[in-house]
Amino acid sequence: MAVKLGDVAIQDTFAEAWDLEVVRLVLTALSEDVALGGAHQFVGAAGSSELGSAINGGIERTARPQETPDGRPGVFVSLTLPPDRRADLIEELSLRLALATLIPTCAVYDAMIPSAETEEIDLYGPTAARWQGYDTTREMDGRAVCVVPTTTGEFVYQKTLTLSTSGTDGHFVCYATSEASAVLAVQAAKDAIAGVDGVCPMGYGLEQIFRELDYVPALRDRVEESKVPQGVSSILNLLMFGASPALMREAMKAGIEAAARVRGVRKIGAMNFGGAFGRHQYHLNNLLSG
Repeated sequence: MAVKLGDVAIQDTFAEAWDLEVVRLVLTALSEDVALGGAHQFVGAAGSSELGSAINGGIERTARPQETPDGRPGVFVSLTLPPDRRADLIEELSLRLALATLIPTCAVYDAMIPSAETEEIDLYGPTAARWQGYDTTREMDGRAVCVVPTTTGEFVYQKTLTLSTSGTDGHFVCYATSEASAVLAVQAAKDAIAGVDGVCPMGYGLEQIFRELDYVPALRDRVEESKVPQGVSSILNLLMFGASPALMREAMKAGIEAAARVRGVRKIGAMNFGGAFGRHQYHLNNLLSG
C-alpha cells in the first residue's frame, strides 16, 4: 500500500541493489573552478557500466579548504565497480589519474569516509612508469604522495587509496507531469544527497534509456504492462552509489523527501527484479518511516 508525502504517492516497493567497491577522492587545485574542471575530467564518461561505460562515477560536492589535505579548494568524487571487477577499477583509475595531469595545479588524494569497511589499494605501482623516473615522494598530512614535475609546477597524487568493500548502489524513480518537474525533482534530490558524505549520484541516472519501453510515457498505449501512470508525462530514475548500506539508506530518504516537494511530482517508486538482481533491498516505505 502506497503512503504519501504531501500529494506525492510513495510506491510500496523496494529498490534492488548489488554489492560494489568504491573509491572516494578529493581533487584539489589553485581555485574551485580549476578543481571542478579536474573533477569533470576525472569522472568524464563514467556513466552506467551496464551500457558500456568503463566505470561508474560522479561528483559528490565541492570541498572547503579546511576539508582537504593541502588546504586548497577541492571537489569530492567517487568511482565504483562490482567486486569481481577490481582489476578493471584500478586500471581505469590509473588512466584517469594520468588524464588529471592535464589540469594545472591539480592534486588527487584519498577521501574515504571512516565508517566504511575498507582495504588499501596501490595506485603508484600501476602509474609509476608514466613518470619516467622523474617523480619524487613527499609526505603530505601524513600521506605518502607522488610528486610529478609539470610545465606549470607539479602534479601530486596519493600513492595508496582506500577502497570501500561495503559499497552498494541505490536509486528511486520520479514520475512527474512535465520534463521540467522531473528534472527539477532530481536536481533537488541531488542537492539533498550532497549532504550525505560517501554517497554519489551518477549523473541523472537511466532517465532516457529507450530499452526501458515500459517507462516511456509516449509508449503507454503501445507496450504491454506499461508502468506509466495516467497524468504522468516524464519519468526520471536517479541512480546513486555509496560506501555503505547505512549511508545509502540515509541518502535515498533525503533524496526522496526533497524530490517529493517539487511541484508536478506525482509519484515516487523504484525498480526491482524480485530480488534476482542484487542482495540489497531498500524498501521505500521503510526508509521514510525510519
